[in-house]
Amino acid sequence: MKLIVLKAEQRVIVNKKKLKSLREYGYIPCTVYGKNKNINLFLDYYLIEKIIKNKTINKFIISINNEINITTILKEIQYHPINDKILHLDFCELNPNKYITYEVPIKHKGKPKGVYKGGEYIYKLRRLKIKALPKHMVDHIEINIENLDIGENFYVKNLNHLNQNKIVILHDSKTVISSVKAIKTEFNEKDEKENINEKENINEKEKTNDMK
Repeated sequence: MKLIVLKAEQRVIVNKKKLKSLREYGYIPCTVYGKNKNINLFLDYYLIEKIIKNKTINKFIISINNEINITTILKEIQYHPINDKILHLDFCELNPNKYITYEVPIKHKGKPKGVYKGGEYIYKLRRLKIKALPKHMVDHIEINIENLDIGENFYVKNLNHLNQNKIVILHDSKTVISSVKAIKTEFNEKDEKENINEKENINEKEKTNDMK
């Protein structure tokens, strides 16, 4: 997982007018929470916006006034309800001896063999909720779907390559992550209807001949 250093300035409690003015000058308010910690800060808005747009999960070292460094993870983002601009961030301090619970995106490796046979690949779950110690945190979980055939599912229990001592998946083992389903085309449906009509016509002819 990538580690990013963010330079921050500590802030005292200010009113809404002052916060609005600071946002206009390219700053964003944030709070760092931790054991016996509740620190209010300002960060560079445009740097934060760029990081968030990448949609990757990162660990951050918050450097406060170039004096105090706190290792954190971003826990919550508050957006403006109309223009979707970032209004506020919450960071959580990481304790090296304490598990952190968070969600990671699932990345799919390969193309299912069922798709080569005409099947359709279906996403059931796009993110996994996991917990890990800070030193074992990952920014995604990769699954190999190359051997997935039509009618088959990829389950959470199939993630047996993960070291359960390092990463704990907080989903039931029978949870379906993805699957390959057969596609019933219009051509096949038309053929099926024609076959049914043909059988009905044959049956009617047989009945007529029997009556004669």
